[in-house]
Amino acid sequence: MPVPFINSIDIKELTPDSRYESYRLFKLNYEAHTLALHPAFDTLFSLNLARGIIPFDHQVNSVKKLLSRFRGRGMLCDEVGLGKTIEACLAMMELITRGLVKRVLILVPPSLIEQWKEETFFKFNLEFITSDDKRFKDCRTDAWGEFDRIIASIHTAKKMPHSNAISQQNFDLIIVDEAHHLKNANTVGWKFLNSLRKKYIFLLTATPVHNNLEELFNLVTLVYPGELGTLKSFKRNYVSSGDRLTPKNYESLRTLLSELIIRNRRATSDVKFTKRHARTIQIHMSEPEKIFYESVSNLVKNQYKGSPQQIKMTLRILQEEIGSVPAAAGSTLESLMDKLSDSITLKELIEQCNSITFPEKLRTLIEVINKLTDKVIVFTKFRPSHALITETLKKCDIPYSPLHGGMTRIEKESSIKDFQRKTKVLIATDVGSEGRNLQFCNNIINFDLPWNPMRIEQRIGRISRIGQEKDVHILNLSTKGTIEDYILYLLDAKINMFELVIGEVDVILGKLDEETEFEDLIIDAWTKSANMAQFENEINTLGENLLAAKQKYFTLKDTEDKIFGNQFTTAVAEESQPEEE
Repeated sequence: MPVPFINSIDIKELTPDSRYESYRLFKLNYEAHTLALHPAFDTLFSLNLARGIIPFDHQVNSVKKLLSRFRGRGMLCDEVGLGKTIEACLAMMELITRGLVKRVLILVPPSLIEQWKEETFFKFNLEFITSDDKRFKDCRTDAWGEFDRIIASIHTAKKMPHSNAISQQNFDLIIVDEAHHLKNANTVGWKFLNSLRKKYIFLLTATPVHNNLEELFNLVTLVYPGELGTLKSFKRNYVSSGDRLTPKNYESLRTLLSELIIRNRRATSDVKFTKRHARTIQIHMSEPEKIFYESVSNLVKNQYKGSPQQIKMTLRILQEEIGSVPAAAGSTLESLMDKLSDSITLKELIEQCNSITFPEKLRTLIEVINKLTDKVIVFTKFRPSHALITETLKKCDIPYSPLHGGMTRIEKESSIKDFQRKTKVLIATDVGSEGRNLQFCNNIINFDLPWNPMRIEQRIGRISRIGQEKDVHILNLSTKGTIEDYILYLLDAKINMFELVIGEVDVILGKLDEETEFEDLIIDAWTKSANMAQFENEINTLGENLLAAKQKYFTLKDTEDKIFGNQFTTAVAEESQPEEE
């Protein structure tokens, strides 16, 4: 029955509790006419609203396909480095702009929370609150209904009491990154996501197949329940007997999945990145530095086991800080004075810290900068290190621009412009550089090395990105005998991190341990080792596991190529495709 048109005279007399349902009919009529004014999804409003990005053809076509043919429920399974996050955010922004979506929940691994918050804000002007934000935590479980746009750790969300609170909510859109973690239908995570109420859902993964084809079935079922039939019929029709990873009836399976999955490949896309070259300079500590490093490390080891979680976190940060320069650890050592019983040792360490004013790493940095003829970005994780570097550059009459989280947006923009136009060096912290495209420079110096490899990847991604016309050069300053020296060995010598495609590191780390963050693996190995020989054994074991994870990733990549082929790419424009089939 068609909705009757209600004129402006009627509207004045309408109220929500009208006994003849006029108000409800008017609202329905109004929404129908509003939607009719919007063009179909072959025209994307989001392309003009996004900031600082120029989407590739395959990304634009993927969004159109996801929203039109797939009706806003789909799996984005592009190979790593092709921009699944951009596709998902463009599609989300399109739905929000058209008034089709208000409440959004983005579920990601803990290490990607800040990255998603950064992407959505800086590139799409969408403000999300994260599950570890103080405002969110203050609301306890009520927060899931209090805020309309949430980015949360899926590990937190799937656990009680959060899972119960989330299941009571209605979300317009749910986005899950690294969705392959939900490949097992018997897990709490799969059952949790399957139970949520949502209108639209995007699953993002570069590796939809891991150990067997049943996992692919489970992922597809989260988005399209019943589309692949029952698990029993799926196995009978498409899984080889005796080998659960090898499909049969390839063509039939591809035809079926091509209406459910989007998977662009690097070989068929127009994405091109310049080469990356990495080099390491190993630095030897002075005797005072060595004594300080060993003393602080002993304190960390002695106090770590049995300490409350908050103290453990502080001790881990302290261990990271001394891998930068001694000055970086000063304020943390002072903060521990009233928290640890060993105050005498802490006082001695603070005195040692203050006495080392010109560490060897800083001396090496100045030498390297003086030899460079091009612009360079120097990254450090810590504000005290940033302050020491800028102070030293000033004394050496080396033109520099600062960039850190304590600066206002206008100050940051001004500093970047100065760097682009006249200064030689940009001294940046990880927080200060968030959301910045710095591809007019092609040199990076990692003054210190974050324990989270994704942070290293994000640093490189500031210049190794679309628009970079030159090869990218990465120089790592590594102090011999430090934990960072061993991390660099793991990432460079074992898995050739700096030669991998952007995004592959994250996939490999996910295969290493899905539940434990990389930095936690490192600090656990460090604190339980009685001496350096034992720590080296732990690192070697971790290195072999990393190498196995890398080899597994490439093996599965070959398997996925056989399953999907080129049938799932959107490199060819979708304009000629009908909106519905």
